[in-house]
Amino acid sequence: MNTRKLFKKSLVKVSGLTFITILLMSITSCTNEQQTKNKSTMENNASEHIILINPFEVPEGKLEESIIYWEACRDFLKKEPGYISTKLHKSIKNDTKFELINVAVWESSKAFMDASKKMAKELGVPPTEGLKANPSLYTLIRE
Repeated sequence: MNTRKLFKKSLVKVSGLTFITILLMSITSCTNEQQTKNKSTMENNASEHIILINPFEVPEGKLEESIIYWEACRDFLKKEPGYISTKLHKSIKNDTKFELINVAVWESSKAFMDASKKMAKELGVPPTEGLKANPSLYTLIRE
């Protein structure tokens, strides 16, 4: 299968209510311990994970509130089956469109979608007003 078809097949768009519920989730695909493993083993394992990459447009004056909301989402989702890791990144540039970017690793898209739906019903913390998420799910195809 060519790279273009593989990329299109591996990309899963997230929308609607799920779009809001996954605000600010982020991850790394491997821990330092995993990076010391045999490279071919690591590549095989990493390619099986689903990667959430979610850049956020943060309204002026709402950075801290957005981070607090991300922490609430993180704390909820890390207890769910299939969760692997999450990290939040902040731009070092002040006038960037996407001030925060979350990267998260999940065992499967199903695990992520199930956890997101559950969070939408049970979190009890409203999202930051005006925060715009742009989430998508990916699979690793090259290292």
